[in-house]
Amino acid sequence: MMIDIFNHFMPKAYLDRLGTLIPGHVALTAFPRLKTLWDVDVRLALLDEFGGLQQVLSLANPPLELIAAPDRTPELARIANDALAELCHKHPDRFPAFVAALPMNNIDATLAEIDRAVNDLGARGVQLFTNVAGKPLSAPAFRPIFPTMRASRPPRRRSGSASAGPTRRAPA
Repeated sequence: MMIDIFNHFMPKAYLDRLGTLIPGHVALTAFPRLKTLWDVDVRLALLDEFGGLQQVLSLANPPLELIAAPDRTPELARIANDALAELCHKHPDRFPAFVAALPMNNIDATLAEIDRAVNDLGARGVQLFTNVAGKPLSAPAFRPIFPTMRASRPPRRRSGSASAGPTRRAPA
């Protein structure tokens, strides 16, 4: 058995909801042509070609905060996470787990969705992008999520004299 842990999927209910929020967006024009991205039966047929292959599901791009305003992204996260959890429940032999999508432009809702997705839906983790609409994850706005993260850390001091230059290890 092999488990592939980075598999994007766009549940049909989520894709349909996007149609009302962002008509004409590339996700709505290109993704329907990629049936394995949103049609579970087509995805399962593909997986059947690879024997015991399992996939951990994550929501396909774009990130929620690039789709909708902070008052709308919590709904999108709920739709996506509920659908991903349902797929895992219906097909545990193929989708043993999922990682939750988060409404990162709404920190209070993000914290609530982490709790709901992990504790109620069984998510095994959360999906984070390298930035949130251009802001780094180390920005002060995200400290409630990552309370120990600092924007920058001072360089570590090496032992020895400051004028001696860098310390080199002797060859082994």
